[in-house]
Amino acid sequence: MNPNIYFVSFVIGLGFTFMVLHLIRSRRLREQYAILWLVLGVFMMGLSLFPSLLDRFSAMLHVSYAPSLLYLLAFVAVLFLLLHLSLAVSHLTSHVIKLTQSLALLESQINRPIQSKSPMDKSLQNLEE
Repeated sequence: MNPNIYFVSFVIGLGFTFMVLHLIRSRRLREQYAILWLVLGVFMMGLSLFPSLLDRFSAMLHVSYAPSLLYLLAFVAVLFLLLHLSLAVSHLTSHVIKLTQSLALLESQINRPIQSKSPMDKSLQNLEE
């Protein structure tokens, strides 16, 4: 394959990694989610620098066409990413439910008519009688 394509893919991987780091520093991406993206960027750079690793790995797994293994790995990575994000959404949904219930309880306490009168009100009522 043309060495220029390896250089271009390395630059793309490097740019991707720096973009993730910038998003972390600007607090637009949390660290717990960024780890997956950083691993992906390093993986992209590693395969660009050492393309024979994919050939060796595919030979170990008895895959005759190395790029198909790359597609399989990408598909599995996307599945893990979707699972991770689904877990995060589930966790946030349970938090939203708890917060909504707490807010409803607090609002019901605020809007409830005052049942007991204050001692001042009782003394005023006694004076009127």
